[in-house]
Amino acid sequence: MGALIKACQKSGSIKNTRSECHESMGPTVLLIAVPPNATWTKTEMADFKTYLTTQIHAAKASRFYPLFGPDVPIRKITPSKESDVIPVQEDGTPIFVRYGSITRVFGTTEGGLCFAEALMSLNKAGYNIIEVDNADQVLFRDNGDGTFSALKTTFMYSPSPDVADLKNPGYTYFQISYRPEEYVKYGTIWQDDSGIVNLVGLLDAAVTDATGSTTTKLKVGVETVCGLTDLVATSLATPLATVSNFIVKLKSTGAVQTITAAAVNSGHIELTGTFTSGAIYTVALAAPSVLLTNNVPGYEGLVSVDITIP
Repeated sequence: MGALIKACQKSGSIKNTRSECHESMGPTVLLIAVPPNATWTKTEMADFKTYLTTQIHAAKASRFYPLFGPDVPIRKITPSKESDVIPVQEDGTPIFVRYGSITRVFGTTEGGLCFAEALMSLNKAGYNIIEVDNADQVLFRDNGDGTFSALKTTFMYSPSPDVADLKNPGYTYFQISYRPEEYVKYGTIWQDDSGIVNLVGLLDAAVTDATGSTTTKLKVGVETVCGLTDLVATSLATPLATVSNFIVKLKSTGAVQTITAAAVNSGHIELTGTFTSGAIYTVALAAPSVLLTNNVPGYEGLVSVDITIP
């Protein structure tokens, strides 16, 4: 619990100056954008990668978003620091007013327009940041009450990209700013041995019409929205063919339809049920948390498909 200290009694707030810990953060390789109200305890940190993976697959309001990392490596970091505000009075006396913000811009040559669009969606989102460096050290906020959270940012946005020319590649950028007090006073560094640095965000996925549906079988495919990767043609095909991974509704009423079986067949997934000739059924993927439980991590079904039964 915090306590009020009379402003003129400075001795109670001055820290001892000896240090036994010399760790500081190295170059950042992964950022994780976190909703401002999210907190965790040492219990979650006992298996922090699992906790973070669960949050990455959570509903939008509480979802964590990894940025950069192994798939989209950071190629350059441009730091800048606002000058501290110390006006000098007419008699030559300097007076400290506030520290200047710490800002860094991270650039990558990977990810393309899909990643650039994702970064721009975080503009003015008000999210906070967890950092992971190249030595698997993790930086976040110690709230002083047994809980932890991401560092509070003062600014976050994706600057305009640099397009490629004949001498240079194109770059996509992301910028964050902190108050120095946030970084120094509340920042805490933990050593990770669980592979947090390898975390990646979700890919948008779409259910497609594989054609040939009948009154007993809905035939669908699943592919990524950006790269059009056919997930049924990957190692995810078998776990993807799970009844609870799909939500089928009668389009005219929105009534959820019962699916009794799911199986991979000839490069598509067949959903078994009872369907009416001439009716239209909407097929969508279940929530990312459900897909994760069924061993299909890393995807969110943003696009459904309407199938008309002949």
